[in-house]
Amino acid sequence: MSIVRATFRSAVWNHAGRVLEYVLMYVTSILIARGLGVQENGRFVGLFSAAMLLMVLSSFGLETSLNKFIPQLGEMDKTERTRFILRRVLLVRLIAVMFVAVAFTAVLMLATTSLSRETSVVLLIVFLFSAVRSIVPLFSTVLTAQLKTDVTTGVNLSIRALELLLVVALAQNGLTVPALFTLFLITSALHVVLYAFLSRSNLAGETHHVELNPIITFGGIYWANTIVDFFLGRQGDILFLGNLLPDTTQPGLYDVAYSISQLATLAMTTGLSGVTLATFARLALTGREAMDKFYSFSVRIVSLLTIPFTAFMLFNSGPLISVLYSGDYLQATVLVQGMMCFKIVSRLFAGGENAEYMLSEGRVGTLVLIGLAAAATNILLNILLIPSLQATGSVIASGTAALLANVLGAAMVFRTSAARLQIAYWLKLAMPAILSAYLTSLIVFENDLVMLLVRGIAFLLLFVGSLSVVRPLHRQDLTWFKSVHEVAERILGPFVRKVEPSP
Repeated sequence: MSIVRATFRSAVWNHAGRVLEYVLMYVTSILIARGLGVQENGRFVGLFSAAMLLMVLSSFGLETSLNKFIPQLGEMDKTERTRFILRRVLLVRLIAVMFVAVAFTAVLMLATTSLSRETSVVLLIVFLFSAVRSIVPLFSTVLTAQLKTDVTTGVNLSIRALELLLVVALAQNGLTVPALFTLFLITSALHVVLYAFLSRSNLAGETHHVELNPIITFGGIYWANTIVDFFLGRQGDILFLGNLLPDTTQPGLYDVAYSISQLATLAMTTGLSGVTLATFARLALTGREAMDKFYSFSVRIVSLLTIPFTAFMLFNSGPLISVLYSGDYLQATVLVQGMMCFKIVSRLFAGGENAEYMLSEGRVGTLVLIGLAAAATNILLNILLIPSLQATGSVIASGTAALLANVLGAAMVFRTSAARLQIAYWLKLAMPAILSAYLTSLIVFENDLVMLLVRGIAFLLLFVGSLSVVRPLHRQDLTWFKSVHEVAERILGPFVRKVEPSP
């Protein structure tokens, strides 16, 4: 099986599974937001962000390190080498969790005079939840690196479906923050057990020694980038909002806005997570030319998948928030619009493709420096803007920081590759998408759900029609599509530039 076809097959499984998983998680989050209300939901997401920070602190960058090094193992004794790596990495993760546990306990002991017993118990449950859940990504990363995404799909969907059912059951008697974290602690423990059982071939059996220093060193350096990413993303912003403002409604509104904004990205590209990095890592062994072609192709495809939906959300977030979360959260509309504007501009400079290109070459230090610059920008702007602009300040801060990271990342890729900015391609996608979204936003119905459906259908018709005119895709893209499947070539053929006649 060719690398393109293998990547596509794995990406299809990964995408289908992750989309369904995201849908289940999203529905769960909607039920939680509705059940808790704006204020209590702000408290919940604040504690959840703290749990994510604990996970980041104990991660040591090992997931990304596994995703890079396992695909590059030689075929000889590959299974035995993988077992050796996974066992040692699990041990490192457990040691890291223990260190974080000691620090967390020390903080709790210092704060017991000002914390009620109930709050202390909740914080303890939050820590246990983060400690158990931190084990899950190691198993899923190994399986993804082996392109066994059908296994990860089954396990993750089972757990998310169970969580949804349990939240529905809890909602019958009224949701509370402690009950929710207890629920997630139990499901996380079950998640680990399922992965350990289904990944037993990667755990049990003979092993072959592998030099771990490069893996641990790579992960340790990338760990800094993981911490940086935390403060560049949703959880870091929520922590700032929760600590800089006395009003807990602002973190809740920001969380809803961020969740809405992610629909435009994750719904279409989540299946590429981990798979494209594994592909870049393999192509790095064959030469830079293949990497450059795959990079440019990836940028075009990800932009094609995300820019249209981002533009639609720019003009239609209000009705969607009203349908999903109720009118109590309509103040989040302007936050979503700001996020969408930054996302559209940022796509000109690619995104995760920059990081994956540099990681496949081992340039983790460069990536960390870029992340530090972006994180410093985000932290500074959050501190300056949140007191006066509240959640809008976080939108500006995180959007500016993400744009800076993309610009610097693209510049670093261009320094060592033949790839360049694809300005014409970006314009041929962004301009028709924005215009189509604006025109369809003029359609008005009293029922938000009906209006949203009508606008969505009208947008698709207008946008697809405009794509058939501007034809943004490159002719060389057909080669990639054909290597995946003939059907893909036929579907996307009308949007590819025609061959220019010979003079």
